Amino acid sequence: MSGYDVVTVSHQNADTITRFLKPWRGDASAAQLWVVDNASNDATVSCLQSLLTSRQYQLNHDNRGYARAANQAAAMGQQAYIAFVNPDCFAGPEVIEPMVQYLKHHDDVGMTGCRVLNSDGSLQPASCRRLPTFWRVFHHLTGLYHLGLPGINKPPKSALQSGPVEAVNGALFVIRRELFTQLNGFDEAYPLHFEDLDLMARCLQAGYQIHYLAEPQAIHLQGQSTQNKSIIQQWKRQGLKRYFKKHRPRWEQWWVNRLLN
Repeated sequence: MSGYDVVTVSHQNADTITRFLKPWRGDASAAQLWVVDNASNDATVSCLQSLLTSRQYQLNHDNRGYARAANQAAAMGQQAYIAFVNPDCFAGPEVIEPMVQYLKHHDDVGMTGCRVLNSDGSLQPASCRRLPTFWRVFHHLTGLYHLGLPGINKPPKSALQSGPVEAVNGALFVIRRELFTQLNGFDEAYPLHFEDLDLMARCLQAGYQIHYLAEPQAIHLQGQSTQNKSIIQQWKRQGLKRYFKKHRPRWEQWWVNRLLN
């Protein structure tokens, strides 16, 4: 089995961090675990200190945002593959190792994602995604995707079959370290949200494919970090605007800016 790094960024995740860490605390897998905490003031830090060795985590004294902290955590490792996993997403080696093996045997694929489920076993629609365009965002925000018009998420039936996609769920994906380095990691101008889609867009632009794998399954609780919801909404708007500025035509930028104001 090829070695790989498991990377996560925590912030106020006391309710989930112990469960998240459990599969990675022994020597049963080929993984190296790395955690960066963004200034948690709940029990998250004490959990990290009691369950991990000091070399496995770093504590930031301020909240640096996801992208910057994720780059920081990725730099702690050196394996050929990096699994980025949210601290409220639960997946052990049985989920991530098939994704690593797939990359190992498919040189044209730069990133893999998997089926991501809610705690009740239902599918999270973001498992198979499309990259944002103006009309996809418009259909998503207005709910027109319920009528069959293409939105950001692909139809649930798409999750039944493995294959190439434009984007996967950012809560858990595996990328080649060589590619991550080539792309200069996450764009740190994104505080939270859309930094994953930006990375995936740049992966495709670099000539690699992104493949969704239907068999591996992870549980993602969503929204378990206790952060101010108004700030999160502000970050989402900021991230979407930056994505369109980087990747979409100017007329789409103009309309998205007005749609979000």
